[in-house]
Amino acid sequence: MALQKKMFAALRYIVPSEMEDFLEGMSVDGKILRPVGEGGLFYFEFTEENAQKARFVVDHTTMPKALYMQMAVDKGWEFMGKSFNCYIWRQRYEERRPEGFADHNGVKKHCLHQGLVMTVMALLSLALIVAIIYHLQAELAVGIEEHKIQYAFMLASQVPFLVYFAWAGRKLLFEVARLKDVIEREATRRKKTAPVED
Repeated sequence: MALQKKMFAALRYIVPSEMEDFLEGMSVDGKILRPVGEGGLFYFEFTEENAQKARFVVDHTTMPKALYMQMAVDKGWEFMGKSFNCYIWRQRYEERRPEGFADHNGVKKHCLHQGLVMTVMALLSLALIVAIIYHLQAELAVGIEEHKIQYAFMLASQVPFLVYFAWAGRKLLFEVARLKDVIEREATRRKKTAPVED
């Protein structure tokens, strides 16, 4: 069984639903997720085996941990680890894809929190870029040119952070809006199917 690492998967698939799709696609391609350990933020490990169908749930919950873990295990889910404070669960199947059990309110809160953090980080990166440009122009205006290379290096090192934080913040906040719709539809469906009391 060959071992393969996917670098920065947790950072590329920062939205839980996209992480689920990524992991399910890998499983169908015969790349089977190994338990996620301490390095989960930086890489996920996969073994190359026969293709298999597996349903993944990437969840964030406010339930007490012991109760939550037992509930999922009792329903046949295999705990694969945690990434970005989200639980990763897997259930293999043959015919019918298992129903997911994600706590949409918990995932929405997680995405909102992470989205706001990423947005603030993007704004801080932008402020730093503006400050670097301002100082570079001030030095050039008085004829100081020996720091141009250092300023160029600082600018070049900040741009990827700005782009990533802005991209991640936008994705997470869009996911908040999508989950809000899902939660509202579920509440409407529950009201319609609830027994009417006399």
